[in-house]
Amino acid sequence: MPDCQIVDIVSYMPERIIDNELFYPKDDKDDLANNPFFRGVKQRRFASPEYTSADLGTKALQKLLNRTETDPNSIDLIISTCIFSDTYWPGIGPALQHGVKAGNANILNIDTSCCSFLSGLNIAQAYIESGRYKKIVIVTVTNFISRLPEFQKSRRSSVLGDGATATLVVAGKPSILASYEKSLGQYYGNFKFEPDLVDGRFLNYWERGCGPITVNFVPEMVEEIRSNALELVPMVIRECLKIAKITPNDLALLFTHQPNRMFIDEWRKRVGVDSLHAHDTLEIYGNLFQSSIPVSFADALEKGKIRKDDLIAMGAFSMGGEFISAIAMRWI
Repeated sequence: MPDCQIVDIVSYMPERIIDNELFYPKDDKDDLANNPFFRGVKQRRFASPEYTSADLGTKALQKLLNRTETDPNSIDLIISTCIFSDTYWPGIGPALQHGVKAGNANILNIDTSCCSFLSGLNIAQAYIESGRYKKIVIVTVTNFISRLPEFQKSRRSSVLGDGATATLVVAGKPSILASYEKSLGQYYGNFKFEPDLVDGRFLNYWERGCGPITVNFVPEMVEEIRSNALELVPMVIRECLKIAKITPNDLALLFTHQPNRMFIDEWRKRVGVDSLHAHDTLEIYGNLFQSSIPVSFADALEKGKIRKDDLIAMGAFSMGGEFISAIAMRWI
């Protein structure tokens, strides 16, 4: 049975930098503006209107192909995950394939929200170990907050940024030691992107006259997400490490989803990993949803923080806790 090797991970970040200190008024009257849930980010990147999601993903994928000297015609499958796609339907997978001239590649659009990168790795591993495909790329695109001008006005959007990544996975030496994923449907609906109220009335996104897309945060929602996140992410990472038969002390680096500084610090504490053995890009890029972990991973690679044979763990939760995922791996 072929083994699955993660060869390289790259990021492509939009050039437009948003400085939160300049972007938001100092006298914000929002009752949630000072909640730690919305703190920890100094700068972010905005993609739209300079980039469509297809543009951003193609740039990331082309960067990966160039750096790894990979012939696009040798790619068997492109797994893409995107928020927001350029149209409601279809997803951007075909545009990525055409954009890099990967004429032999199949495409698969997936969505487990903030866990989608880890889900993509699990799917790639399954395809490669089955013998179906030998060379797969995973592309994550976050082109979200720059497309929501009304939501941008709220300090509650101040942790959100845009960016894209591409990852090359091939039949080779075994990188992934263990994975753990679980769906928790009881939390469905805790966190939603939906239209804002119009004259005090809620209209669904398919109804004429609906409001602009936003997140209708209320204190109860924030507390529910906080409680779920702080429990679920350390749990899924510990379960994954147990399957891999390694301990937190064995890890060279831990990567987690990065919604805010409070979550990241508490997750590390509960897993048992100090800041010297973890890495994030929250302060300069913000919360990138499914792109958060691979953006930070790519940043760590570029800074020389990852070495051959390092043991690495990655963990995330989606939305209000509907899905959790973790992977333990060795960098080959």
